[in-house]
Amino acid sequence: MNARDFLDVKVICDTGSLRRAAAALGISQPTLSNRIAYLESQIGATLFKRRRGQSQPTELAQFIATRAATMAEETSRITREVKRLAAGRTGVVRVGLVAAPARVFFPDIVMKMADEYPDIGLDIFAGPTQQLTERLLERELDLVVSPAFEPASDNVVSEVQLETDIIVLARPDHPLCVQPKVTIDDLRRHPMALPSVEPRYVQILKREHRIDIEAQPGRILCSDPGTLVRLMLKSPRYFTAAPRPYFAPEIEAGALAIVDVTIDIKHTLFLHYNRDVLPLPAVETVKALIIEAFARIRGDQPQRAKTR
Repeated sequence: MNARDFLDVKVICDTGSLRRAAAALGISQPTLSNRIAYLESQIGATLFKRRRGQSQPTELAQFIATRAATMAEETSRITREVKRLAAGRTGVVRVGLVAAPARVFFPDIVMKMADEYPDIGLDIFAGPTQQLTERLLERELDLVVSPAFEPASDNVVSEVQLETDIIVLARPDHPLCVQPKVTIDDLRRHPMALPSVEPRYVQILKREHRIDIEAQPGRILCSDPGTLVRLMLKSPRYFTAAPRPYFAPEIEAGALAIVDVTIDIKHTLFLHYNRDVLPLPAVETVKALIIEAFARIRGDQPQRAKTR
């Protein structure tokens, strides 16, 4: 058998008849019929049962068609990779981000690219870590900035870029900001507005701080960072908890204040990419810009990141 045989069987299974399959393949029906008959003689088994103009696939034919679909997907993926490699230093780089880096530092990267690398385009996808993980493993994304993948994958390189505290924030006129020391019980008495919460944080809060986010009164979860910021600035009722860089502009401006309460959770951001993908120049350029941006946030010089 060869690739053409796989394709012939798949198309017949998809269309339901030799006539329609031949039209889809751009050949005559007798030619396709002869090819299938020869294939059946080679493997010693019947692939299709002909009934009233229809070709009913046997289990063997369905097995071949399934494998052919996998081959078609792999061929399409290889074709995309070859085209991207041929493009060299141009083309589109696909980057996945969770909310904090998408809001805090990625706009600066986009502006720098527009000035220095106008031939490189960006497709930017924002979403939760699990969704970004799946897209990276399927090679629909080139780079992902997010917390750790759960579970970790041997196919993915994960380089630590930033480790920061989770802090509690509210408007300066919020009751939590005017009392000298805030406890976990105090937090339970006020409505919270949060960005999309990683599942591991939900478990840590339940296990170590007895905070059940899902049962918190007046809870709001908001995956859009801009909307969440506007809500926090307008309403004196809500508090939020997020990685320190998330609300850095509002903290510096005095529009939001850090609540004096201890929640010992470290937020770590990684730069993830597939281990076995060719290092395309455009992707390497964007990767270097992301590493430099994190170095500026940390206040140090760009350096080789640790690999997990």
